[in-house]
Amino acid sequence: MAGVRSSFVWVLPAVVSIGCSSEIDHGPFLGSDPGTASEPRDGSENARPTGATTSTTAASACDTGASWGARNDLVVERSSAEDAFAETVSILLRQSAVVPIAVSSHMDPGCVWVVAFSASDGVAAVAAEHAAAFTPMLRHPAGLWTAAPQSTGWLHIVDRASRAVWLPLVDITGSATYGEASCASLAAVRVSAAVLASAGSLSLTTAEGERTVRELMGTEPPARGWDVRFTFSADMTR
Repeated sequence: MAGVRSSFVWVLPAVVSIGCSSEIDHGPFLGSDPGTASEPRDGSENARPTGATTSTTAASACDTGASWGARNDLVVERSSAEDAFAETVSILLRQSAVVPIAVSSHMDPGCVWVVAFSASDGVAAVAAEHAAAFTPMLRHPAGLWTAAPQSTGWLHIVDRASRAVWLPLVDITGSATYGEASCASLAAVRVSAAVLASAGSLSLTTAEGERTVRELMGTEPPARGWDVRFTFSADMTR
């Protein structure tokens, strides 16, 4: 099923089509390498100072969709011994107060549940610069996962020079488990994607100086780009 294109600006649909069911699939939690559900986490631990409230009701998060912003515990997995990208980016993300990626879900007007794993500009006037594609998703009492690859998304990095760098992601699959029954947080989010080869020339100021994404990756990319995998936990922002 093709992804559903949408401008990703932290605004969830207020109304869905009459007659849409929010029923959750109670079958096995299969998805995109969802792993084992983690123990509930204290939402205050490693939380980012986003200024957003968490007053959304359990029904909004569990039954009608929500957005969860990543905490600063995001870790990029190493792909090889030459891969300096994973360690460098993980360090930069832990040192930043900016949300690098989020998980956002809602039911679209066609009564299809969709999700996007992507960072957001958060301002409608510039959101089109970093728009993301939503993709159909599957839900379970334990969490959610993509039913088909998400075509486009973004990872937002702030480097050592306080410069915002947006890495374009494609072919994104992801899964998440809820941190508690209220769905106010995500205890385990796992994402697989590819960083576009065209992003190889993007530069990051690191502790070792100025490095391009290509230099940090250490290898020439396949046609679709460099494969990356990362994990994080998240708190509901709206």
